Amino acid sequence: MSITTLLSAGALRDVRPATVTARQLVAFRAFARERGELLDHDDEDPLVACSFEARVCAWSLASICALFDHDEGVIAVIEEAQFRRLNVRFDRDDATRSISLRVASTPNVSEQQSRAARGLGIAST
Repeated sequence: MSITTLLSAGALRDVRPATVTARQLVAFRAFARERGELLDHDDEDPLVACSFEARVCAWSLASICALFDHDEGVIAVIEEAQFRRLNVRFDRDDATRSISLRVASTPNVSEQQSRAARGLGIAST
C-alpha cells in the first residue's frame, strides 16, 4: 500500500494588492512600531519611506483591519499573509501616488525566532 502526497509550497493564492490611504499607512506604522513588528528601522517620514515590510501574524485580524476601516481588500491580504505565515509589504507607486498593500514572499519570523534558528544552525531566509 502506498500513499501519495502532493505539496504545493510555491503556489500563491491570487490575492490582489489592496490600496490604502496615507492616513491608514501612518496609523499602521505607528501600530507596528509600538509592537516592535516594523521591519525597517529608520525614522523617515512614513509617506516618503512607504516601501517596507511588516509582520502581521502575531496580531488579530480584527485589530489590524480596524486600522484600515475594515476594507475588504485589506482583509483579504492580511488574512492570506497570516494563513501563509508571510509578511505584508507596502509599496508606493510614484506615477499614480497610490500606496498598495500586498502579501510579501518573506516568512513571518520574529527576531527572536531568527536568532534561535541561527543558534541551531538553521539558515534563515
